[in-house]
Amino acid sequence: MYKTRKTEKKTLKASENAEETEYASDEEANNGEANANLALQHGRLLESISSLTKEILDFKRDIKQDLGEFKEDVTKKIQDDLKEFKDEMLQKLEKQNANIDEAQTRIADLEAACIGMKDTLLSTIKQNMEMRNKLVDLEGRGRRNNLRIYGVPEGKEGKSVQDFVSELLKTHIKLPEGVQLQIQRAHRALISKPAATATPRSIIVNFLQFQVKEKVLRMAWQTKIELDGKRLYFDNDYTSETMEKRKAYGPIKTALKERGVRFQTPYTRMKIFWDNGLRIYDTADECGTSRPRRREGL
Repeated sequence: MYKTRKTEKKTLKASENAEETEYASDEEANNGEANANLALQHGRLLESISSLTKEILDFKRDIKQDLGEFKEDVTKKIQDDLKEFKDEMLQKLEKQNANIDEAQTRIADLEAACIGMKDTLLSTIKQNMEMRNKLVDLEGRGRRNNLRIYGVPEGKEGKSVQDFVSELLKTHIKLPEGVQLQIQRAHRALISKPAATATPRSIIVNFLQFQVKEKVLRMAWQTKIELDGKRLYFDNDYTSETMEKRKAYGPIKTALKERGVRFQTPYTRMKIFWDNGLRIYDTADECGTSRPRRREGL
């Protein structure tokens, strides 16, 4: 019995040793297979890395080549575009220069023509002014024998203006013995008849002799002639141009009268008798700019 148990123990131990040996052999076999697989995978990995590296290098070389070709294409394209742009600009500049040269030539021609036209215009204006002055002078000479009467109410002259004026002058003006009025014409100013409340039209009287007209006018200035309680005023029959020039002295006359300064307005001039002497002015503007130096407030 004892031997049997001992034998069983040995058999069991031998069995265990055999299993352990078999297990170790299997483990070694498994480890060898794993190492082989690992070595295979490592080799494959190295091959993949090498292949990838080669592909990267090839890609890098291709990219570099493509970039070089692209750079050349872009450079050539830019150069071509710049050359085309430069040629186009040069053509435009040449055209502009030609236009500028043409414009300068035209401007020079126009300036020369303008100078000629300016000289002609100035000459024409001068001639027109001379002719106008002559016409005004001629018209003024044609009115030398005329005088105007201001303030006669409309309708007061009746049917005959000439008879009314003759009677008025004979009544208020005592001419030297032997001097006849010799009125040739008398009529109202040739404008529309004003309203009843407006200023009446002046009466123009034409004398045969200039000397008679002058005597009548001077005596009328020295005499206060009234009609229906209203004063009548007498003056020369001036042209419209002369009247405008004389009207310009109006404010100056008012100021001189207020300050008691003696003055006269022969034709288109003004004589002012200042404290330091007589001064004659050709225009109202000249008189206006000079009067503050002559007398304060004028």
